[in-house]
Amino acid sequence: MLFVGRVLAGISGGSFATCSAYIADISTEEDRAKNFGLIGIAFGVGFTIGPVIGGFLGEFGPRVPFLGAAALSLLNFIAACFLLPETLEAKNRRRFEWKRANPLGALRQMRHYPGIGWVSLVMFLFFLAHAVYPSVWSFVSTYRYGWSEGQIGLSLGIYGIGAALVMGLVLPRVVPLLGEWKTALLGLCFSAAGLTGYAFAWEGWVVYVVIVATVIENVADPPLRSIAAGMVPPSAQGELQGALTSLSSITTIVGPLIFTQMFGYFTRPEAPVTFAGAPYLMAAVLILLAAGVFLTRVRAREPVDALEATG
Repeated sequence: MLFVGRVLAGISGGSFATCSAYIADISTEEDRAKNFGLIGIAFGVGFTIGPVIGGFLGEFGPRVPFLGAAALSLLNFIAACFLLPETLEAKNRRRFEWKRANPLGALRQMRHYPGIGWVSLVMFLFFLAHAVYPSVWSFVSTYRYGWSEGQIGLSLGIYGIGAALVMGLVLPRVVPLLGEWKTALLGLCFSAAGLTGYAFAWEGWVVYVVIVATVIENVADPPLRSIAAGMVPPSAQGELQGALTSLSSITTIVGPLIFTQMFGYFTRPEAPVTFAGAPYLMAAVLILLAAGVFLTRVRAREPVDALEATG
């Protein structure tokens, strides 16, 4: 039943892609990255207070947090029904086709839009690298620093607060100053630096120093999504966000397999070198590869209304 629940939760993850497409529909090119950042703020706040609410509800029984989450999801559904009007004009809508309503179909469709493949590769590497956090954060923290569940939750909460502050206060100021392309590159650089810092953090307090010093990495995702959104016509925004979510889903499958195995290999007694931070270092390499592709293959582009005919 737990696995059935996880499957249902995965299916419901499609709401994130729809939300991103909604943001793309109601945004201009100037404020699109900032508006994508609002999703990041919501995620950061939820990432911070969610464990607190779940821990409180858990005092009443192990099933109560699940029921609380279900109630919040129901409220979310009701709010969306009554507060979110349709954003896609009738002229930009397309007939629904089952052959396109799947991850591979959405990814294949993206081939029609020049440059989107390189942005997708950058985001795939970015997503894959960041899968290291849910994969081994608790393992490395327990192995290296002897942290308890509470200390692990506190570190994640501090990161969530920092991410929300960056999305709300830093991103809206940086994008107008540097532009989307340079802002995304800045985020990728800080992401690589942060992952390298976690790899070599020899004491628990160093983790918090790395969080504070590199949390600006969170400015990377919104401009990357905005650049991708500017490469496809209005009628393909939902399909684009679905394709990006498919890439993210693939990394949530592959990432834990890679990073947990790497952690296990470098912490076992017969390991040639004991290095619990190896997964983080591998993730930093992936980010550097993403930055390399971004520098050499991705260029800032104008919105592509002219490509509507290819949809």
